[in-house]
Amino acid sequence: MKNKVYIAEITTILPHLFSSSEVVDILYPKSVDNGRPHRFARRSVGAVGITYRPTILSQDAFPGRALATPEYHPLEWGSRAVEELLKNGRVSREDVGFLSIAYNIRCDKDVLPSLSSKIASKCALKLDYPPQEMAYLGCAAGLFSLESSVKYCAEHNKAAITFLFDQCSWIVNPTYDIDDPEFKENLKTTLLFADGAAGILVIPENLRDKFDLPLMEVDEIITDFVAGGSLSMHEGKLVLEDNLKDTVPEIVRDRIIKPLGVTPENIDEWSLHQGGMPILMRFTEPEILGLNDEQISRSKSIFQKYGNFSSPSVMFVLETWFKDADRPLKDEKTRGCAISFGAGYFMGGMTYHWSKK
Repeated sequence: MKNKVYIAEITTILPHLFSSSEVVDILYPKSVDNGRPHRFARRSVGAVGITYRPTILSQDAFPGRALATPEYHPLEWGSRAVEELLKNGRVSREDVGFLSIAYNIRCDKDVLPSLSSKIASKCALKLDYPPQEMAYLGCAAGLFSLESSVKYCAEHNKAAITFLFDQCSWIVNPTYDIDDPEFKENLKTTLLFADGAAGILVIPENLRDKFDLPLMEVDEIITDFVAGGSLSMHEGKLVLEDNLKDTVPEIVRDRIIKPLGVTPENIDEWSLHQGGMPILMRFTEPEILGLNDEQISRSKSIFQKYGNFSSPSVMFVLETWFKDADRPLKDEKTRGCAISFGAGYFMGGMTYHWSKK
């Protein structure tokens, strides 16, 4: 018989926060082309509507690539996430049997041994199942990785940890010729994507009594794929085609929303991937999902504050529900849904309800 599975802890990690205006000053210096690209980028900041740009880059080294601090190395982020999830002592290192990580962009080139194995070793985890590493699944990578942890806990009486991160700043490659047909698109993606990480502790029901507050009990988690190229990389630069907002929400509706059976009426807590405001707003349209402004408010708020984190994005929204002041009052009647999607197109969705001890 399969175990019930719970999300027991969520933690997020941010590097230094620059204002969007500060980022423009760094990436589009006034000294280039008599300041023309700088002035254009300055005017665009308001239209993009993002307050901060979390970045791992050293501003002094740009346009060279260097970490602002060694603490931003993926191994350090991963180890920090594991330690944060285990620090309360309710789940010990010996209780963790599986580790799954996912990312799209990372700053280091030392790919052997795998990053997941390095994290397991540094944190002295005694895994009984090979650690998993998922790369290049776009902004949906987080739910693919979480799905693996949920499946593990459903079959085993040990916990699992999912670590998600992206360091999009590492591939920032601004175009400075404002007459270039790709200048505006390049500017948008340069300002859109941010750096951040998330860790999730997943447990089976035999560990449930170690936690007093209500936990997210996973009801269903599904992932899917439909071939598409509206979001891609071209010669090292991210490219978002104009039809992305028209194409992806409809695919997500048919392949994730409908199979999960979720509606604005039967879900209380929505965590939508904040890929961009035009895409997010499409989920308010009746033919897509029909959410109201309040139901998308948390996803909208995270986007307006930080932008798009890529693989850990939806977890930043999910964390706000987990740390909600009303959490002690939540019970099995309180249902939630998380949805993410991205390049490929990879996509995923999860439903849950709150479970008291």
